[in-house]
Parts: sequence; C-alpha cells; structure tokens
Amino acid sequence: MAYSSLTAIQTVLPGLPQTTTASGYSETSLVVGRHITRADSLINGKISKRYSVPIDPTPPLLANLSEDITAYYTYRSFYSQDNLNRLEYFEDLLKLAMDTLEQIREGDIDLVDTAGSLIEEITEKEGGIVDSNMKDYQPLFDIDDSFDWDFDSELKSEVEDAR
Repeated sequence: MAYSSLTAIQTVLPGLPQTTTASGYSETSLVVGRHITRADSLINGKISKRYSVPIDPTPPLLANLSEDITAYYTYRSFYSQDNLNRLEYFEDLLKLAMDTLEQIREGDIDLVDTAGSLIEEITEKEGGIVDSNMKDYQPLFDIDDSFDWDFDSELKSEVEDAR
C-alpha cells in the first residue's frame, strides 16, 4: 500500500518528460513508482518507532510527505545534478519532509486520520521491548559482592506461598 500515487506525483510534477507517448508514459511511470516505493520505505523506517507501518488508510500528512519525497527523487532522476539544473525548491522540500518525519518519530507531531482522530501508536510490547515477570523485583546479579547475592525476599515469599 503506497502513501502516494502516480497521479498525485504527475499533479505535483506536471512537466515530467516523455509522458506524451505510451512507451514514454510507461517508462516515466516505472521511475515514479520506484521512487514512491523508496519514499514510503523511508517514511516507514522513520515512523516505525511509534506506529505500526504501513498505516492504512493513509493519513493526509504521510501522503503529503510521500509526495514531497517522491517529487524530489523523481526530479533528481530526470534532470542532471550539475549546478545549472539544480532547483533549491526540491532540496528545501526534502529537508522539510525529513524534519517533519523526525518530529513525528520524536512525538512532537502526531498523525491523524482524515476525520482528525489520532492514529494509534504501538505499545511497548509491540515495539519489541522485552517484558519479564521478574521486573518488579530487585535484580539478583547487580548488588554488592558476588558472595552476597541473594534473591529478593518478596520473591522468595511469593514462591513459597505458591507451593
């Protein structure tokens, strides 16, 4: 599931070359499709710390970010990177998109769906955090000298009570 579409990119970049013939349109579509996948992978990698990805249906902010990143990569593919053909607008667009993704990852910006409801974040367990039934007790192997190591007295009591 892609966050943006070929149609959206053609709207953002109406002057893409070789879209007037069937073969040119197909070639351009392949390039744009590849960059949509690239942009969405980047987005998923950035926000997977907080959200289960891919997010379906696509939040409007992610669609916009995917379009911006895809437009940058597409523009870069079709036009040379020498100083005469560089367009600062696309470089600024990429920087803004990356800054926004960083803010989403760090929790400064939340994702909302089209109705304005918050997108549910992943819980710690879903996020790969190891959970233990011993987390509430004093660890055995980190106190004093190794000859003084002993189990938490509450743990001992609970084990005895369970027998």
